[in-house]
Amino acid sequence: MLPRLLAGLVAAAALAGCERQPRADASALRDLIGAEPVVLLSTDWCGYCGKLRNDLGAWGVDYREIDVERSAEGQQAFALLRSPGVPVLLIGDEVVHGYTPRRIRRLLDDAALLPGRPGVAPAVP
Repeated sequence: MLPRLLAGLVAAAALAGCERQPRADASALRDLIGAEPVVLLSTDWCGYCGKLRNDLGAWGVDYREIDVERSAEGQQAFALLRSPGVPVLLIGDEVVHGYTPRRIRRLLDDAALLPGRPGVAPAVP
């Protein structure tokens, strides 16, 4: 009985950790960072930010990058999103926290922001 109870508590805690964060007001965020379809909030020292930069470059995606440590605009955007860390990628009004290349590629493809044939996304390394 006790192992089942512990397993249930662990599962409930894991699901609570997966809950979506409250969505920031998209219009307030866009007023702050501009209308570019793809915006990367990052830092110089973040390894996953570097990987995401490389992926976006390899996929031919145009994006704007804002450093959340060196830019007041980046600090405000980061605070508005209440993000736990970087990278944060905005694709339209979608906010992607962390390095998730498959999800990012799918969102870029859905938004027709990948160069090349419509609906055909480049492979993820």
